[in-house]
Amino acid sequence: RNKRARLQPSAALDVLGNDLLVRCASYLDADGLAQLGRTSARFGIPQAGQQRSLANEAARQRFRQSATDEERRCLPKHDGESDIGLYRALE
Repeated sequence: RNKRARLQPSAALDVLGNDLLVRCASYLDADGLAQLGRTSARFGIPQAGQQRSLANEAARQRFRQSATDEERRCLPKHDGESDIGLYRALE
């Protein structure tokens, strides 16, 4: 048997790297990102050395790319609000 056949699914994700995982997750809408974060600890819980989970990082990037200056002024981030929540408000 080769080693590749014995990789656990979570180990396969580790090989991809966070940047690629965030990029893939960024194709989801806010509800999809929330669901991803709830069903996968890898996406829903900040990993060592990270400020936010991968799902929240994808939402933060989508918000920054999509929101106009006016939308940013109208949708300030409140204490304790997730980036997914802020992105949902933009949608």
